[in-house]
Amino acid sequence: MITTAAIAMTLILVSTVLFQDDFNDGTADEWFTVGPSSYEVQDQRYHFSGGGAVNHATSYRGDAGEVMSTPDYSMCTDVEIDVGIFGGMMTRYSENGLYNMMLVLSIPHQALRLYRWHWSSIELIESYPFPVQTGITYTVKMQCSGNTLAGRAWLPGENEPEEWFVSVTDTLSRPGAAALFAVGTSKEFTDVYMSCFFDNVVVETPEPWALAQNTWASIKRLNSLPH
Repeated sequence: MITTAAIAMTLILVSTVLFQDDFNDGTADEWFTVGPSSYEVQDQRYHFSGGGAVNHATSYRGDAGEVMSTPDYSMCTDVEIDVGIFGGMMTRYSENGLYNMMLVLSIPHQALRLYRWHWSSIELIESYPFPVQTGITYTVKMQCSGNTLAGRAWLPGENEPEEWFVSVTDTLSRPGAAALFAVGTSKEFTDVYMSCFFDNVVVETPEPWALAQNTWASIKRLNSLPH
């Protein structure tokens, strides 16, 4: 007899980890950095910091050196903004691309925001209300699969939400890299200070877009059938 639990197990697909980093070894040697910001591992977390004219920081890597071996994957990380306005990530990141897609927690907007970032400008794609405080750790996840990119966020220890909070259809199909990103805050109009921590980075094969919505609905329907 095929049980509901057995059928459910066939519906739930197991993702394959492409790379992960908890920084417990005290280094971030496999990460590449952009700009003059300071990048170092402190207390087993990856710390971005800067001052003066330094107002943002990017560090990236892939499972194939500087790039991902596939354009389709999900990226998850813990983020704590110590000082600054944004903290988050970019998937399919490229230093030489026309633009990059960015998912960030925004303190000024109290939201999870999806941006299209050109080197000379930034365009808001979608915003989802989400309370963000400095000194608090949040988990953020961004997925790129096919022409769709989406993101969600939650507090560590809570269940991961089933729904995606923000999403966009985009033709950016290059593999690129998985990147961490932070933006500082201005002080007295001239000085900029930034401090943001990242931890528990996991990059894995993407989940099917409809899995979260359809799996449990299918299981419920199966439970209603005669046994």
